[in-house]
Amino acid sequence: MIYALTIPSRDAWPVKEGVLDLTHMDFHEQGLVNLDGEWEFYPNQLLQPEDFRQGEHGNFKYLRVPGTWKGLDSSGGVSRKGFGTYRLRIFVNDPEATYGLKLNSIRMGHQLYINGKKEGNSGRPAAAKEEGYIPANTPYAVYFHPNGQEIELVLQVSNYVYFTGGIVNPIQFGKQSSITQWNGLLFGSDLALVVTLFMFSTYHLNLYFLRRRERTYLFSGLYFLSLSIMHVLYGEKIFQQLWPEAPFYVVYKTLDVAQFSSAIFIVLFFCSIYKGVLTDRIKWYLLVPHMVYVISIFILPYSIYNEVRFIFFSYLGLVTFYIMARMFYLFSISRRAEYERKEQLLFIVAFISLTLYLVDGSLFSESIIQTNMRGKIALTCYVMSLNMLLAYRFTNAYKKNEMLTDRLTVSDQLKDQFLMHTSHEIKTPLHGIMNITSYLLDDDERNLSLKQRQHLWLIKDTSVKLSMLMQDLIDVSRLKHGELRLNMMEVEVRSIVQIVFNVLRFELTGKAVRLNNRVPADQWVQADENRLRQILYNLVHNAIKNTDEGEISVALKNNDGIAYITVKDTGRGMDEGKQTKVFHYFEQSEEVLPDDGYTGMGVGLYISRKLAERMDGQLRIGWSEVGKGTSMLLSLRSAVKLPLERQQPHARELERTEEIELEANHIMEQYEYTILIVDDEASNIHTLLNILKRHRYNVIAAFSAHEAMDKIKQYPQVDLVILDVMMPGTSGIELCEKLRAQYSILDLPILFATAKDTSHDIAMGFGAGANDYLTKPFEAETLIARIQTLLTMKTSIQDALRNQMAFHQAQIKPHFLYNALSSVISFCYTDGEKAAFLLSKLSQYLRYILDTDHQKLFVTLNQELELIEAYVEIERARFGERFDFVCYADEHLRQVTIPSLCIQPFVENAIRHGLFEKDGHGTVILTIREADDALLITVKDDGVGIPKELIDQFAIGLKAGKGIGMTNIRARLDAIPGASLSISSTLGRGTKITMCLPRGQHVLQERRREIV
Repeated sequence: MIYALTIPSRDAWPVKEGVLDLTHMDFHEQGLVNLDGEWEFYPNQLLQPEDFRQGEHGNFKYLRVPGTWKGLDSSGGVSRKGFGTYRLRIFVNDPEATYGLKLNSIRMGHQLYINGKKEGNSGRPAAAKEEGYIPANTPYAVYFHPNGQEIELVLQVSNYVYFTGGIVNPIQFGKQSSITQWNGLLFGSDLALVVTLFMFSTYHLNLYFLRRRERTYLFSGLYFLSLSIMHVLYGEKIFQQLWPEAPFYVVYKTLDVAQFSSAIFIVLFFCSIYKGVLTDRIKWYLLVPHMVYVISIFILPYSIYNEVRFIFFSYLGLVTFYIMARMFYLFSISRRAEYERKEQLLFIVAFISLTLYLVDGSLFSESIIQTNMRGKIALTCYVMSLNMLLAYRFTNAYKKNEMLTDRLTVSDQLKDQFLMHTSHEIKTPLHGIMNITSYLLDDDERNLSLKQRQHLWLIKDTSVKLSMLMQDLIDVSRLKHGELRLNMMEVEVRSIVQIVFNVLRFELTGKAVRLNNRVPADQWVQADENRLRQILYNLVHNAIKNTDEGEISVALKNNDGIAYITVKDTGRGMDEGKQTKVFHYFEQSEEVLPDDGYTGMGVGLYISRKLAERMDGQLRIGWSEVGKGTSMLLSLRSAVKLPLERQQPHARELERTEEIELEANHIMEQYEYTILIVDDEASNIHTLLNILKRHRYNVIAAFSAHEAMDKIKQYPQVDLVILDVMMPGTSGIELCEKLRAQYSILDLPILFATAKDTSHDIAMGFGAGANDYLTKPFEAETLIARIQTLLTMKTSIQDALRNQMAFHQAQIKPHFLYNALSSVISFCYTDGEKAAFLLSKLSQYLRYILDTDHQKLFVTLNQELELIEAYVEIERARFGERFDFVCYADEHLRQVTIPSLCIQPFVENAIRHGLFEKDGHGTVILTIREADDALLITVKDDGVGIPKELIDQFAIGLKAGKGIGMTNIRARLDAIPGASLSISSTLGRGTKITMCLPRGQHVLQERRREIV
């Protein structure tokens, strides 16, 4: 019906030779009439109504309305840009009625006169752009009384900004009521379309922001947004009607950006929703021209970029038909599932609707068709089909999700069943181990030694811990399926606490932590005995894991029939954020685990809280403060005291009254190699101690990273470190990184022995600097083989480095001897006394050389300075006063060890090559001082300098020049961690060599080499 209203009356007569006779038209039945036909047109004249009355007007022609100015041609026509006046006379049969006109699109500025009176305008026409021309093109309606049967319309029009001018769309004429209805219909339809497009834009963009992986909704949302902007500025131009003062160029540039951006977004949308339409390469080939044009809209003036608008519209049409052809082709050859073919069909319907909308809009803008309502209907169909397509895809995705959910539910149930069956199967041999060890520990004949009893207790306690863990896993499955059964009875709390303490006693090895059972005797609660023991075991075990020193105590208080059991520790505590999460089941937590992989919680606290609730109690955090400790509060119903015979079941478990002293956690004999074990589990350390002591190794144990660093300082002869990854506080990964900052992989091999066996964990271990990685459980033979391999590798590499450095050092000695003997020989012919002096200095040097062990890589600084002094005296005796040598060295540094012959070659190079190759006197300054626990050695001369290319060769390790001294020293220093060597030089001004030697590293290396 709406579309039918937009079709003009076919009974109306067209305008002929500037006259329209409507005297026989029934406006009540026929409604509106389009003023289409031959209007009088006066080109290049802006005439007033008075000009026509006075006959003062020039030549005119009849011009078809609606119609754009196509340009001048052989048959006449009108220039695309310019000005002119339209004139039309209308004859009506009711001069007393109120009539109206609806003006739609007149490019680009006009004034309307009706019967000599100005009734409306959009912009301001002018004979020239510089004469006050104001471009505009906003639709409006006017109403008037003709006061006669003849109505004269004079319309001044000018265009200097758009590529065509003229009356683009029909002008409607009719009674006031019909024009009002028509104007409201056009405005309302455009407003409804804008609101609808904006709603869909908001909806799709919100879907994208909720799930950013779905870029399809981003492109569709941006497309709908650009369409809503375009339609609020186009057609009835709602924005311009509401804000007439809006700047013309801002409004129309925004319209053009929205129009051409929509083409970009729709192509991206179709390619994202159906990836087979275009390849990425073709897609960007098609989009780049549009992107260039959008950029030109921002940069170029409106009148310039509009000149090529038609080219890009034509290009857009070609792109549209190409995509549509591709879609028909893919649909014809598709062999996909039925639901995918339905998607393709909806896809094609949407694209056809879009194509009709674009074609209709283009034809309407060029006045080829009289109404754009078909385009609006096509756009509505496009929006509906597009959303049907997205809804269909969403429905299919939801069905897939439901199907996957059902599969996951089944898999989860199978997993729980497998977990329960496996846990039960594991508990059977565990109970066998526990029963056998209990039988052996009875030992009525006292056949077991103290060490054997200790090992049996360790086996039993470890088995109990594993049994508790299996019980936790079984309870998780039972809780999820509502199958957990409790055996409620009266339980004496103090005995349960003591049993838990006995089981966890080995966990305190290496920690200054004591267990304190403060529960009074004869305190009873209503609970399942096994479940209460399970809860207390989890709470106490968690406290031990998070406490390095101090006390862990369990106390009980009764209040109003409720027993409050408190497990308090002096450990690390928890911040408020962690307190809200410690009772979460690990499968439900989305929090990323800490870098050290240590949580101290696991599934135990989750199970403990659920068990407490099933026993009509509660488990919560009483208080916790970082650095001070934590108090866990368990509340259960109190119970009455039982007769004595009910207490017997606990007697056997409490018979463990003997206190077996643990073995020392280290083995220090006169063995060749020393190994450091770092693990927070006492049972793991105990196992490794038993393995290693049978293979003649010195073994040192540490229970934390901090203790390990202290042991490294206390025992510098450590040859190998065995690390666990998961440790409280500083993890094994972080400890490895700290050790690597001080020791290279050759100086101190590190072996990770841990239960973390994923590829990511192994990569992290090697990335932190580990030499090897061994996952638990492992065989003792495998561990020993890895240890022997690492120690053999370390010894072999150290021997190779020692031989290489001795070779470098041996190369320097004949080099210096050759230079010294050359000086002596030269004086034998000229000055015997000087030759004798030189020989005495040379003998002093030779005595120093011959007394030095060639395998000794380090000497004291004092020895190096004596050698330098001997060399300088030889050169002075030969060359007299040609140079000065100055040495500044702190006296307390003279006994510090440094690499042998690491300074003298630089002094020799400065004198012979730096000074003797220049004219005049020179100076060499040697400075040795202490800086940040290191020796800073500087050799500076004011000689000829070193070319930049030789310095670059030296920096990358290449031999610079003919000599071997400097390159030789560089090779030796590269093998010392923390040592550095730099050279700066300016030709003609001198050279400065700076060497930094870490003091503590030399002492440590020397001590370790003496041990080896």
